[in-house]
Amino acid sequence: MKIGFLGCGAIGSIYSGYMSRVHDVYIVDTAQKIVDEVSEHGILIDECVPGHGSGDTVCFRPKLITTDPREVGEVDILIVFVRYMFLEAACRNALPMIGRNTVVMTLQNGIGNYDEIAKVVPEEQIVIGNTTHASTGIGPGHVRHAGTGVTNIGTIKADMSKAKLCAKALEEAGFEVSVKDDVMAVIWHKVFVNVAINAITALLEQENGFIADNKYAHEAARLLVSEAVDVAVAGGCKFDKEAEIENAFNVAVATATNKSSTLQDILSKKQTEILIINGAVSKTGREHNIPTPYNDLIVQLVSAKQSVYLGR
Repeated sequence: MKIGFLGCGAIGSIYSGYMSRVHDVYIVDTAQKIVDEVSEHGILIDECVPGHGSGDTVCFRPKLITTDPREVGEVDILIVFVRYMFLEAACRNALPMIGRNTVVMTLQNGIGNYDEIAKVVPEEQIVIGNTTHASTGIGPGHVRHAGTGVTNIGTIKADMSKAKLCAKALEEAGFEVSVKDDVMAVIWHKVFVNVAINAITALLEQENGFIADNKYAHEAARLLVSEAVDVAVAGGCKFDKEAEIENAFNVAVATATNKSSTLQDILSKKQTEILIINGAVSKTGREHNIPTPYNDLIVQLVSAKQSVYLGR
């Protein structure tokens, strides 16, 4: 199968690397340094998943990596790993890769990615989901694979056959996949974890385990998740609040030595994706007249922290 990727960052490298073992993988990335490194050395993955990884660095070779989507042409599946704030522009740039039968799939954190893609791609072609894999960038085209698990996918308006096509392609590459009828519930389930961990660890520059170990961080995370669950329920999802809070802390313990993606952004002085994590809770709360003061505040604090180095 001809599989296209937009973005070859931390998680994009994991999926494009492993899928290149059994599919023809074509990557488009705007960073010339990444394109040059992968073209010369391949995608390098340090296999460090606890209980699974060998500790070795493994090399994977895509068919092509380029900055120009016209060199790729139409693909069967286009998997998008571009940051939220660049998604619409990236999809417009990638139109030479998107035919009438191309399935466009996003597995990114947060809520809002689908809407950005849908500004460019017909919703009947979009598959949405999330991943429990964890990865940390080491250098251009070189990542550390730190966590593994299920890839959950489904559709909102597209026929479920589109999700099943993506599932088949992923499973052939060795990924564990679950196709979900109510995919938004699965996405919210992971958002609760991100809501608990990401902003607090980024503000205090701590690893994930801090959320479970520090009583003040623990209580702050509980308040944030409690609000998020109220918002999701108002939107039509069914959740057990205490179970979701417990799950978020369990994930913090299981990934204790990991740095959240928001902390990685802060340390790298990049714009964070706070607006599609805690910001999504605030936005959805406003839509349903649910107050979200804790998430509102945390969005402002992370935004203030990143404004210091972004200059805006």
